[in-house]
Amino acid sequence: QALSCHNHHIRQPPVNSLAFAYPKMKRSAPSPPQSPFEALPRYIATSSILSFVTSNDWLHFRLASRACFEIVHGTTDVSLTRCPICQGHDYNGTSTSNQTCGTRNTASGSGGEESESLWRLALIRDYLFDEADDENLLHQSIHSPVDPQSDAFLSTNDIFTASNSFISWKHWRKIDLRLHHRSPRGQCIPPSEKIVGPYFLRAGSMWQKIEQWCDDENRSGTLGQEIKSSFEPGRPLDPNSRGRVQNAKTSALKAVYAFYAGQCDPMLAAAAPPHRFNPFTGLFGGFQAYHIISSTRWMEPDFGDDDQPFVIIAKSDMKVTVMNLNSGQVYFLSDAQGNQTLLATPNASESNQRTIIGGVQEEITDSLDSKDSILRWFEEHANRLHQNIYSVGNIMSHAPGDQTMYSLLRYPTLADTVNCSRAVTRGVEIVTSAIFVPEMEVFVYSIRIRLLTPEDGEEYLSPEVRGFDTCQLLARHWRISKYSPNSNVPLVDEVRGE
Repeated sequence: QALSCHNHHIRQPPVNSLAFAYPKMKRSAPSPPQSPFEALPRYIATSSILSFVTSNDWLHFRLASRACFEIVHGTTDVSLTRCPICQGHDYNGTSTSNQTCGTRNTASGSGGEESESLWRLALIRDYLFDEADDENLLHQSIHSPVDPQSDAFLSTNDIFTASNSFISWKHWRKIDLRLHHRSPRGQCIPPSEKIVGPYFLRAGSMWQKIEQWCDDENRSGTLGQEIKSSFEPGRPLDPNSRGRVQNAKTSALKAVYAFYAGQCDPMLAAAAPPHRFNPFTGLFGGFQAYHIISSTRWMEPDFGDDDQPFVIIAKSDMKVTVMNLNSGQVYFLSDAQGNQTLLATPNASESNQRTIIGGVQEEITDSLDSKDSILRWFEEHANRLHQNIYSVGNIMSHAPGDQTMYSLLRYPTLADTVNCSRAVTRGVEIVTSAIFVPEMEVFVYSIRIRLLTPEDGEEYLSPEVRGFDTCQLLARHWRISKYSPNSNVPLVDEVRGE
């Protein structure tokens, strides 16, 4: 009844939407009387009426009067709903992640709390935040865009903490409109194309770790800047813009590519002269095993043929990494055994998966959470960089002109206590590690041997104590086990390889 009475002046209300307006009147006319809707207790208006209509309806409703504005925002101070940074003020090119945008709602009484609850509902409903998320996560958002000189769709520098849920929702709406090329007065964005705010926050955190690794010369050397300079600016990626895949699972893909959109051609990214060109600057690194050298490069999005629901996201000479638009799952496509398809982000809870060891084909089972597979794949790589699981080293033992071909090496370091082992005997250190190579469907291993130096501390032994100045590997034996240490122990009386 309150809504009906409030709308008694509207001649043709729009379908499935609420609109609130007062008729035009002369200056001498008295102010319109307070409608029954405005006379309702605020908690009734917010929790029992507005919560059942769309967030866009709230934006129209708040324009009806100051009282309506106060119902929606808990205050009549319009400045509390504005973002000075997005309006072009106070931007200095530095990170805003520790800054607060807007002013915290200090309205007296419960108006601020009810408004906060209303816009918290909008974040959950429109941008798929979880009801269990705390205030700190709900208030995390991204300016879009801040730096007018940036070509990127989004930047990790623009992640910030909003002062209230409305400010956070407002910025997510800007991203949503830019991503789907809609204007505020255009059609509503279909639910299947909605962005997922938590995915974008996870992607921003992931890219911050990768950026930090690239900028840290102690960890990445000069290779980090070569990799970072090859990144293409992020862009609003909409792989289903032509409608070829109904209900495509692309929310996580959009989040990853919003900050960066692949690596450019290595010839274009190379800062060195052609004779010093290093083709092994792929973000996902590589390995050398005898005569085989593999380096995986992150690709600009390649959607392939219209009738194929796949997106190519990474490539090496022997392997292609793709994402299935129908499921969101990421796969490795290998030519080793006739284009076998292997899960890139399997779940331990999936009982239908079988081991690949011994050439057994893995059963492909899309997990229930496969829709964020690409994000989990990137996050795992970023975490390994952040935890120093990988190192930078020479990937080619005999490069032309004795050039050192630096690359991110996929062999785990000692920071990986599960997949890397170390032993010291009489001042000689041996470090071993192994990785599974899906493109070859085998495990490859690395053995690193060196004499410790005085800088290594207590484990160092002088030549007099250890009994020799230099040493050489003459023989070796293996203890190979699958589930138990009680397994075959092959003996090898010779050493081959390099």
